[in-house]
Amino acid sequence: MKSFVLKKQGFTFIELLVTIGIIAILAGIIIPILNMARHKAQHILCVNNMRQLFIAFEQYANDNNGFLPRPNNSDTSKDGTKNCIGEVWFKAVDNYLSALQLSSKRDEILLEERLMFVKQDPVFKTVPISEQDATRTIKMNQNLVPASECQRSIETIENPTKTVLLFDGNIYNSSGDYSTAVANKFEGSYGSVAQRHSKAANILFVDGHVERIQNGNSDGKTNEGWPNRQAGQGLIWDTDNPDLP
Repeated sequence: MKSFVLKKQGFTFIELLVTIGIIAILAGIIIPILNMARHKAQHILCVNNMRQLFIAFEQYANDNNGFLPRPNNSDTSKDGTKNCIGEVWFKAVDNYLSALQLSSKRDEILLEERLMFVKQDPVFKTVPISEQDATRTIKMNQNLVPASECQRSIETIENPTKTVLLFDGNIYNSSGDYSTAVANKFEGSYGSVAQRHSKAANILFVDGHVERIQNGNSDGKTNEGWPNRQAGQGLIWDTDNPDLP
């Protein structure tokens, strides 16, 4: 009676190449999908943050005779004719944001850290820890307030659906490298928009809605803004000069 001995066989070289090729194809399909999902999640988080910030702005205005918080923390108006004492928006919203936090989250992390997660875009997590205290990834439109004033009444803004309130602000220098000199500003204008959400920027308008707007092919590390009416967007940055090109 013959006995059969099963010989242990390994992969042949061709089989190994085929397996590697299949893995490479699957990775090529899955990795872009995962990256797309991650970018989409960051976009949604940023939009939600801006909506919470608008509620805080609205509550601040209700408590301050309709005036919005200040775009910057300067001691005077832009033309130097008026002394300013109101808080910059980045700090003025804290009391209102803390009241919006879910009670289940209040004991998990410190209040200051919770607020920072709302006041900052997800890109904030990539900022060096040593520089995070001086970084503002979301900026307020500096042109809302006339040069001779410290604050602007929300009721005096005639086109709230088109007027920019907050936006994704640039934190990189002209070379595309992180720069505290750029990042530490609380305010900005169309020249400091950052298209970091799949080559587009989130913009919060004075009426409270948020739009994802794109202008060109940007990686979020260059200034890709839109002056009034540029690129067919119909945005208003300077409320006193809405017809500027």
